[in-house]
Amino acid sequence: MMQKRQGILLAATMFVLLGSGCQSDKTNGNIKIYYSAIEDGDYYEDWASQLQEHATLYDASFDVGYAQNSVETQDAQIKNAAVDGCNVFLCGLVSPDTVTEVKAAAGDTPIVFINNAPEDRALEKDRYIYVASDEFMAGQYQAEYVLEKFGQKQEINVVILKGPKDASGAIGRTKGLKQTLKASGKKINYVFEDYADWNSEKAQEMMQLFLRTGQSIDCVAANNDDMALGALAAFEERGLDTSTILFLGVDASVGGCQAIAEGRMDFTVYQPTAAQITSAVEAANRLACGKSIADMEGASEDGKYILIPFEKVDSQNVAQYR
Repeated sequence: MMQKRQGILLAATMFVLLGSGCQSDKTNGNIKIYYSAIEDGDYYEDWASQLQEHATLYDASFDVGYAQNSVETQDAQIKNAAVDGCNVFLCGLVSPDTVTEVKAAAGDTPIVFINNAPEDRALEKDRYIYVASDEFMAGQYQAEYVLEKFGQKQEINVVILKGPKDASGAIGRTKGLKQTLKASGKKINYVFEDYADWNSEKAQEMMQLFLRTGQSIDCVAANNDDMALGALAAFEERGLDTSTILFLGVDASVGGCQAIAEGRMDFTVYQPTAAQITSAVEAANRLACGKSIADMEGASEDGKYILIPFEKVDSQNVAQYR
């Protein structure tokens, strides 16, 4: 009798697993992933392409919507996807301030946040998680490089070019830079600081205006490579000597790495996008199947984060990232 009951239970369990499509890493097409991207354009479209490629490894279907920086559009797209049977969302928040509305639009569907972090209190173990790298570390690595190169200087004049005001990357990277520089005990003068919104042209225009003041600059620390390259272009356009000025970015982009190899830029921080994408899709598959992310590499103890380490890049190792 006991064996018969065990057989019935085993059969029932197998039926549930097969029906859910979550009996293994493969989902038999029963998992529907929807990526709500901040906007279109090369950067987020490339994310979408890679996310879709990894989704196929789990036999999961994939769709994407571009919110075009509109909170209302993002909410509407998520609501529609939930109605259409989406099992799990990948979401780049247009604004971290709207995370409550986004969760409400998703209903009971779990969300893997990427690209832009919500506040910690908005996350929940194995339901609302964030996959990224620790943005603070990127800024810390920049500051450590500056302090290493200017070890004998007791006063450093710094320009900071930041991403969008509400972007978690801009906030975390700037915070890491400033706190690490402050801890050095040196006198740090922030001679210019503004939001260039990840944009090379905007950074170049800002730097062109600032250079007219004639103020002394020791380093330009930008939240991404594009802004660092924009600032560098402003110097080069005026024929100024940059040999004593450090230019630092984040992302280890093709352009950033090329500039370092050429000796024009000094330092960047590699953001392991491919690893973030792989982890985000795996986490999405797990959450859709009601599983935990606890044993995933980079998972935090509280079950809210998967953090992939940044890597330092300078002239000594840039060839590895080109």
